[in-house]
Amino acid sequence: MRTLIVIPAYNEELTIGSVVALAKKYGDVLVVDDGSTDRTSEVAQRAGAVVIRHPTNRGKGAALKTGFEYALRNNYDAVVCLDADGQHNPDEIPLLIDPIIRGEADLVIGSRYLNSAYRNIPLYRRLGLWVLNKATVIASGINVSDSQSGFRALNRKALENLNLDADGYHIESEMIHELAGKGLRIKEVPINVRYDVPKRHKKNPVSHGVGVLAKVVGLIGYKRPLLLFSILSLVSFAIAGVFAYLALKPYWRGGNVFLTQAIAAGIFTLIGIQLFIAGLTLNVLARMVRE
Repeated sequence: MRTLIVIPAYNEELTIGSVVALAKKYGDVLVVDDGSTDRTSEVAQRAGAVVIRHPTNRGKGAALKTGFEYALRNNYDAVVCLDADGQHNPDEIPLLIDPIIRGEADLVIGSRYLNSAYRNIPLYRRLGLWVLNKATVIASGINVSDSQSGFRALNRKALENLNLDADGYHIESEMIHELAGKGLRIKEVPINVRYDVPKRHKKNPVSHGVGVLAKVVGLIGYKRPLLLFSILSLVSFAIAGVFAYLALKPYWRGGNVFLTQAIAAGIFTLIGIQLFIAGLTLNVLARMVRE
C-alpha cells in the first residue's frame, strides 16, 4: 500500500524536522507549508519531505485539500494526516493504517478519548471539544468520540468521495459529515497526545472554538434543518415564556400587566413559530435535493 503522510504546517520550524524524520519510516511525506514566514519549508525539505507552499496563509483545511489533491494525482492508496507541532506521535501511524489495510474502514480517526490521553487535555479544551463532538455527531449522524482529532487516515475510496468546502479547522467535522453521508465506514483507534510542545496555541481558543462550532452548526442546518430550527424555536419559546412571566407577575399580585414585557413575549412567540415553519420547509427541500 502506497501511503502519503500529509502534514499541514504554518510557522513550525521548531518541530517540523523531527516530525518529518519520524514519519518517513511509514511512507512518503508531503508538507503543505500554508504561507509560513519562518524556515518551515527549508527545514522540512532538509528532513526529506516534498514541500508544496501556499503563498499566503489559507487555513488548515486548504492545506489538507492541497495534500489530498496531490495524493490523488500521484495514485496513493492511503493518506495519513498528521499535525506539524509534535502533538502526535508518528510511530502510531501503523495504528491508523492497520484498519485500512484490513479493509475494516475508509476513514480512521485517532481518538484521545479511547485511552487515558484525554487527561492531558486542559480542562477548558475538554469542555470545548465536548461541545464540538456533540455538534458533529448531530451533523453527521455517527457517534465519534474525538471529531476534532487531526491525526487520521483515509483510503483512496474516501479521498475520491470527499467534496470539501472548508478551508479552516472545521474540515475535520466536515470530513466526517461528508463520508458518513455517503455510507463510508468510519472507525476510531486510541492514540496518545502531548501538549508540552512549542507554540501550541496559534489561535485564541475561545474565538477558534466558536468559529468551528458555527461552521458545524451550519452542517447541521444543511443535513438536519428541522432539528436545528426546532431547537432554535424552543429557545425562542423559552425566552417568550420568561417575558410572559415577567409581564404577568405584577398582575397576579393585583397590579397591571407590564406592557413592554408582554410585547416582547409576543414577538419571541412569533419568532418561534416562524423558525419552526422554516425548519419544516427546509427539511422538505433538503429531502428533495438529496433524492
